[in-house]
Amino acid sequence: MNQSLKDRQVKSNISRFICFRMFFNARFYYPVFALLFLEHGLTWEEFGILNGIWAISIILLEVPSGALADTIGRKRLIVLAALCMMIEMLALLFAPMNGGGSVFFLFALNRIISGVAEAAVSGADEALAYDSLKSAGREKEWGDVLEKAQKFTSLAFFFAMMTGSAFYDPSFVNHCLSFLGIEYEFSAKTLIKAPILLTLISSIVVLIAALGMKESQSKQTKHTFGKTIRLSLRTTLEGGSWIWKTPLPFGILLASMVLDNVIRQFLTIASAYWSVIDLPLATFGLVASGMSLMGYFVPRIAKILADKRTPSQNFFLLCGLLMIGLWGISAAIPYWGILPAVLLYATMQCMNYLSSRYLNEKAPSDKRATVLSFRGLSTNVSYGAVSLLYSSLIAWIKLQDVNPEDDGRTLSDQDSVFVEALGWFPWYFVITLISATLLFRLRFRKKNL
Repeated sequence: MNQSLKDRQVKSNISRFICFRMFFNARFYYPVFALLFLEHGLTWEEFGILNGIWAISIILLEVPSGALADTIGRKRLIVLAALCMMIEMLALLFAPMNGGGSVFFLFALNRIISGVAEAAVSGADEALAYDSLKSAGREKEWGDVLEKAQKFTSLAFFFAMMTGSAFYDPSFVNHCLSFLGIEYEFSAKTLIKAPILLTLISSIVVLIAALGMKESQSKQTKHTFGKTIRLSLRTTLEGGSWIWKTPLPFGILLASMVLDNVIRQFLTIASAYWSVIDLPLATFGLVASGMSLMGYFVPRIAKILADKRTPSQNFFLLCGLLMIGLWGISAAIPYWGILPAVLLYATMQCMNYLSSRYLNEKAPSDKRATVLSFRGLSTNVSYGAVSLLYSSLIAWIKLQDVNPEDDGRTLSDQDSVFVEALGWFPWYFVITLISATLLFRLRFRKKNL
């Protein structure tokens, strides 16, 4: 393949990679994610269990899917993820609103299929894009591509949050219809499905982007089923062994686990947090959109940090920022409680950039998707654990006498339990940080990042 053809393929793959990332991650129901479960009649305990199921699904498939991508081709796994996105949205669309076994079953199906999608795409899209650059001798551009991908994804997320929360609010939708002269009113119950329908439409864009990606012939080799399984298992073992023996990737995985799980747990319950700090429902999407726009600026800061500082220095800097944020949200201060949440969002976005850049630059090409999938495995194991811990914590707090008074405010029983649980977040982070630091030092006593 001549250089000009390689450059055209690189341009196409990078554009489709960014498009895929934008529409796969920016989902219209995110600003009301927790409320979506509760509105369908599910409880907080069921909410935690369902997200634990989601994480377990990813845990079981994360590394095998990465190894499979390295064996049979990254594109096939990316297309599978797009198809799964469509199926998971259909499950939510068909879920009734009255709670009960059928609702839990359909939400569980959604969580499992969503886990399959996350596992399938984890590492495969980055590996395909990075190796496209590498085949053209342009791998040094990866930092810029990653920054661009995060910027455009943040803009898509901004649009999705604004649109999703607006369509979730019946007063806004009906006011717009009235302004247009349309004599029809939607009920709140009807509009609960609107963000899900919009995300289903996005999944079609995701599938089109996935189908248009190209990869090298070496990744399109056909094998028998048995040989494919054997090659995937060997790739998994070799990738895991490489991580275990190499300080930098091992440290990155530990750092990602420590930072990711507590932030992601907060993001999962963020809509309930906005309610507790007295933000109006109509502003939830605006807040989430504003947070996502930080993704347009944070990657530039992260790129400077990666160029100027060591991985360990960046890790402890992010830990400091996260600790301040966790103490802030535990206070649940009306209105002003939004400020510490900003630190959590910024820390997550910075961590995602740094971990992706460090691992792609270090990982062997033939095991790239496998190595990246180990990152997803580690973060989702920790997220699954913290989801179950959170459900247990909520159940334990309900057995205690929780004071409904909070700085002069009288909270509902549910909100009182929620605020009490937030107070445990900083302590959980301190324990996991100390544990991970000790584990790394024991594993590599004579080596440094």
